[in-house]
Amino acid sequence: MKIMLDAGHYGQRNRSPVTPEYYESVAMWRLCEYLSDALARYGFTVGRTREEQETDLAVTARGRKAAGYDLFISLHSNAANSESVDRVDVYGPIDMNGRVYELGSVLINAVSELMGVSKGSVKTRRSSSGDDEYYGVLRGARSVGCGAYYIIEHSFHTNRNASLWLLDDANLRALAEVEAAVIASFYGMVDGFEPGDVDMNGRLDSVDVMLIKRAYFGTLTLSDAQKRLADIDNSGNIDIFDYLLAKRKYFE
Repeated sequence: MKIMLDAGHYGQRNRSPVTPEYYESVAMWRLCEYLSDALARYGFTVGRTREEQETDLAVTARGRKAAGYDLFISLHSNAANSESVDRVDVYGPIDMNGRVYELGSVLINAVSELMGVSKGSVKTRRSSSGDDEYYGVLRGARSVGCGAYYIIEHSFHTNRNASLWLLDDANLRALAEVEAAVIASFYGMVDGFEPGDVDMNGRLDSVDVMLIKRAYFGTLTLSDAQKRLADIDNSGNIDIFDYLLAKRKYFE
């Protein structure tokens, strides 16, 4: 399966008005790098719309890079007039079917839960003519026959907490692992992972320990495949013993 990733903007674009150190273009480029590596470990063939962070490419041309690919994802953070807005939204095809909607929905759930922000919704937006996509990257992906294409808005960089969260490189790495795990689980590419490897990156690490802890406390909803991996003691539930076992294995 082939996935085309788009880091969105180039250079230093879309600076946060509340966290001056944050630029959407820079953070999403780093996330794109990490997500590309994470998806490749599952066996996906991964392409990227641009090779250099400083190189610009028209939005429709970026979408057309999805020619011959099964899935196109453009990575962004959004902006709003109010600092309090903090949800995760996904924009998908204007004529999406249930399966395409489902993937957008599970991505929203996973991203919002990891970031600790509100869950938005899977949205569509039509061009002024009503017969095409409003967003250029999605319009380009549609024009070359890519069946599943999305913009993921990783909350709003006009929100201080969200922009600070996205500034942390460790959070971007965790975000990439979770998104890759969700996509791999959705397409059934989850075989061969050891118990406890909840983000399915090939090793039990601190991210897995954190995910199991949050699942135990009920602050994170895992996919069915992730639940099986988190249930280290095979008790049928994710409990304190799974968290302690994961923690011990991580520190061994």
